[in-house]
This record gives sequence, structure tokens and C-alpha cells, in this order.
Amino acid sequence: MSPSEPEHRAPEGAYCAQHPQRAAAYTCPRCGNYNCELCWHAGSERCDACLRRDPTGAAPPMPWETSEGGALRRYFATLATALHPNTSAPAFARDDLRNAFRFFLLSALPCAALSGIIPNTKTLLFGGSLQLIVQGHPTATQIALDVLIAMLMQTGAFLLDMLAMGLPYTTLVRAYAPERRAVAVRVLFYRSWLVPAATLLFFTLMWCLPTPPGNAPATEASPVVSFLLAIQFVMNLVLLISMRSGARLAAGVTPALSYVIVIVAFIVRFMVQLFVETAARGLLPKS
Repeated sequence: MSPSEPEHRAPEGAYCAQHPQRAAAYTCPRCGNYNCELCWHAGSERCDACLRRDPTGAAPPMPWETSEGGALRRYFATLATALHPNTSAPAFARDDLRNAFRFFLLSALPCAALSGIIPNTKTLLFGGSLQLIVQGHPTATQIALDVLIAMLMQTGAFLLDMLAMGLPYTTLVRAYAPERRAVAVRVLFYRSWLVPAATLLFFTLMWCLPTPPGNAPATEASPVVSFLLAIQFVMNLVLLISMRSGARLAAGVTPALSYVIVIVAFIVRFMVQLFVETAARGLLPKS
């Protein structure tokens, strides 16, 4: 509960404006109506009716879309909004796709390209303790080409991944909220960096870990690996929450439907991932 919420408590004996049979818990500061728990959005401090009418009034624009401060500060401030998926979600109701696309190009794509270097290169072996071992006797040109191919492969896989998840997500959100067609695309442009960033963080930290002494089995590092996998899971979970919050708080779909939309999108994504992993086994270096 936010510190300001007690100020919005409904008086005793009041009933919800939308559900007269339910006792009211809050008073909306925007319209003055009483609201039950189901009609109140704590993060935005708005009732459901006001949030549907004007989602952008419940949140400032993304820092990236403002002119306050330098570009670098706005860039990292926008990344940080992912830590507050519910309170920042109403900003997705704005129509600025150009800036959102620029942010996608500067966040998701670089992360996707870099995340492919460690797992996909064949001429370089990234061992523990920041070891970098050249495999065979490749020339500098061959190494550079190998790294470029690895980056392109991972970028392509990421774009396919986002397309598999984004198509059902944007289609369903637009079907139920046709007046806010930009919401779903903006959510993906501003939040899709979480997926490649999680992969990049995992492989980078694995590269930094000390090499096990002697011929110690790899299972000795399993607690650390489990922890890194948990970080990946959390970052993907933040993306899921952001997509659900965008559909609910920016597009205005119902609570149950917002969950259904996201679940469908992630199921399609998972199925496509299985297909891509199977098809790509022959292209990736053998472990």
C-alpha cells in the first residue's frame, strides 16, 4: 500500500459506484466516486472508470519521450521503469511509436546481438575466470566473421521469439481495445530488452565464475547456475507482468482477459522456441 492511499479511503457506509452491492474502500481523487477493491488501482491511485477514460493521466510519459536531461540519463531512467511495471504501464497508452521504436533499436537489439557471442562462436571458447581461448588457428578475419555470424544468429532468434509472442499479444489487445492500437507495440518496444539482457547477463556471469579446480564435475557449480537461471526467470516474469499491466492499465481490457492475452502469447512463444531450438541444433557448436 502506498503512503498516500489512506488519504483516498472511502467514508464508512459508502458503497461502490460501479458495484452498489459492495462496500466502498476508496474515493477516487480524479472523479470523486467511491470504489470497491476491484475498481481501485493502487499503483495509479485511480478508479477503473477514470483509468479507462484517460490512462495517460495516471502516469507521466516514459523518460525517453521527454526532453528533461541528457539522452543517456533518459535511456537508463526508461530501463529503470521496468522495475515498476504497474505504475509505469499507463504511459503505454500514448501514441508515440517513433520514440518507442528508437528505444527498441538502442536497447533490445544490442543486447540480443551481444548475448550471442559467448554461446554461438566456434573460434572462441569463453572459459571460466574470464578465460578466452582461441580454437585452432583462425585468422583475425575468420574470428571477426565468426563473432558477427554469432551475433546475427542470436539477433534473428530474438526477433523471431518476439514476433512469435508479439503477434498474438498485439492482435488480441487490439481486438479488445481497438481505440488504443499502439499500446501492445509500445509495451514490446519498451520492455523486450529484458529477454536478451537476461541471456547476456547469464552467459557473462558464467564466464566470470572461477574455473572449478582440477577435474571437478560441473555439478559443483549447480547452485550458482540455478541462481543465474532464477535471475533469467525473474526478468522474463517482469516482461510478463509488464505485458499484462499494459493490456489492463493502458488498453483497458478486463483483469481476467489481460491474463488470458498474456498466457496465450507466452504459450505461442514457447512452442516457437521449441521449434527453433530443434532446428538450430545442427548450426550451434558442439559442447
